[in-house]
Amino acid sequence: MPYEIPQELQYKEKIIFNLTFQQLAYAVIFIPVSLLILKSKLEFTLRLILALIPLGIGFAFIFLNFQNTIKNFFYWIKFRNATTMSKNMIKFMGIKNIINNAIESNKEKIAILRAEPINFNIKNTREKEAITAGFQKFLNSLDFPIQVVMSTSPLNLSSYLNSLNVSKYKKQFESYKNNIENLIKENKAMNRNFYLIIKEVSNLDIQIKICEEKLTNIGIKTTRLNDKELKEILKNLFSKDIEDKADKEVNKENYLHYLIAPKSISNSPDYIKVNETFSRTIATYGYPRIVEPGFLDKIITSKGDFNLSLFIEPFNIETTMIMLDKQLQKQRADLFSIKANSSINPSLEIKYNDTKRILEDLQKGKEKLFNVLLYINCKSDNIEELNLLTKKIESDLNSLMIIPKIPLFQMLQGLKSTSPLGINSLKVSRNITTDALSAFFPFTSSFLNIDDNGIFLGLNRHGIPVIKDIFKLSNYNGFILSQSGSGKSFFTKLMIMRHLMNDVKVMVIDPQSEYTELTKEFNGELITISKDSETIINPFDLMEHDYAEKRLSLIDLMSVMLGEVSDIQKAVLDKAITSTYEKKGITNNEKTWSRRPPILEDLLNELKLMEKKAT
Repeated sequence: MPYEIPQELQYKEKIIFNLTFQQLAYAVIFIPVSLLILKSKLEFTLRLILALIPLGIGFAFIFLNFQNTIKNFFYWIKFRNATTMSKNMIKFMGIKNIINNAIESNKEKIAILRAEPINFNIKNTREKEAITAGFQKFLNSLDFPIQVVMSTSPLNLSSYLNSLNVSKYKKQFESYKNNIENLIKENKAMNRNFYLIIKEVSNLDIQIKICEEKLTNIGIKTTRLNDKELKEILKNLFSKDIEDKADKEVNKENYLHYLIAPKSISNSPDYIKVNETFSRTIATYGYPRIVEPGFLDKIITSKGDFNLSLFIEPFNIETTMIMLDKQLQKQRADLFSIKANSSINPSLEIKYNDTKRILEDLQKGKEKLFNVLLYINCKSDNIEELNLLTKKIESDLNSLMIIPKIPLFQMLQGLKSTSPLGINSLKVSRNITTDALSAFFPFTSSFLNIDDNGIFLGLNRHGIPVIKDIFKLSNYNGFILSQSGSGKSFFTKLMIMRHLMNDVKVMVIDPQSEYTELTKEFNGELITISKDSETIINPFDLMEHDYAEKRLSLIDLMSVMLGEVSDIQKAVLDKAITSTYEKKGITNNEKTWSRRPPILEDLLNELKLMEKKAT
């Protein structure tokens, strides 16, 4: 189901010559200056050149938003470089304390929830609509701003590899470990972590509870980060090395800042260098009219090292109604003026209809209005790779009909806006309604998800290892189908080897002796079933099975060995099997199950004995 994004509702009324009041003010300042210069007694060529200077500056102020460029330039000049304990760095970080599972900055307190995404794209249409509707309810419940951050981090499988029991198979484990590490390196696979940043407005604990409940309803599990995890995420954000004890003594008074702040920042007009990492922020300035739910997944799943930040800021309903009413009046006045001059402005007419429809929906209580801000921070170890990644992300955005723009002289603000601090320094906003905003659902792809005692099954479409414990599934039976020579046996042998390293007992029925060498490699037991074989399988061996289940399976075995067995014969066999086990001291008592089991000869003798006593 596609969703319609209305046009930007903020509208500046045109006064005259299609100029706003602010543009007219700049025209009144600069045009008379140019005219005065032209009327001076200087040489004509000189007068013309001098008159063009204020005219050009006025043009930049009127049409190119030059006043913001000047403001950003001076801010950039003030913060060109900074080190860990410099005043600029302390002011930039602005974090005072981390206590009670919250970050306290100069102005506010924030908490961070870690969110586990879902595989949105594999859901059917009904499931997608249900998730989107649930996300709309979550958005409508918000009366405080939130920030969703998707951060990229290197894949680290050390904890999983260390958990494997490889004491028996050290040689095979080294090969397994090297194979996984090489695959990750070749695919340049990166993990994605999703965080929800909540800024305290009234009561932080209540705000967190609202978010947790609403997100749980749509299948997204959340976990609040504790003090230790908050410090760790901020340290990792700026690639900070672990501190030593001597530094702790030197920077005792402001040790938290020292711990999380980067070692150095070098600020350039279109990129910023944090420690040894280059980064560049891309802001989005426009969106298509029609979008599909979860359309951001194409950006989220793009390969590369980047962070994505989505700010969602709800409008106060009463303020919104007043604002929209004023916007309608401005737009109606301009439309009337345009029609009076026998002109047309289709864009303004669409904007007017959108504003009117949204005002009606707000009055009916169907929707709310939000400010939405989307930024992407690209990261790389060198400027060439950064340029390449920037072009790739811009290309992906353009393919979605989203207009990207690099905010010059604002890389520092961009870095802060894409950090999990809940601070929107760039302020490139767009008005969007609840219905349209639900299409921005960001938790669309699950990345690294490791099951305890899981095995490596392969790579997903993002190049991320799939490590699952199939025995945790509701039905872990399976089969492998493919054309001849495609590698079915090879895959099966890999599965067996990886299960063995998790202490899983494996049995193979092998008519063609394909698994003989594998059995020898892992010191397994080879049982050849034939009349001349020295090894046999005792069907009465419980082999860690339940006693009652084993007796039922033996009845089924007799049907295979003897052919069709009647119900009366099954009853006789069941009685004989039970008696055979009892004579070996094996009963329903679990403590007896480890005793030496009977064999088929014992069952035969029991049946002969029963035959003599039978009527």
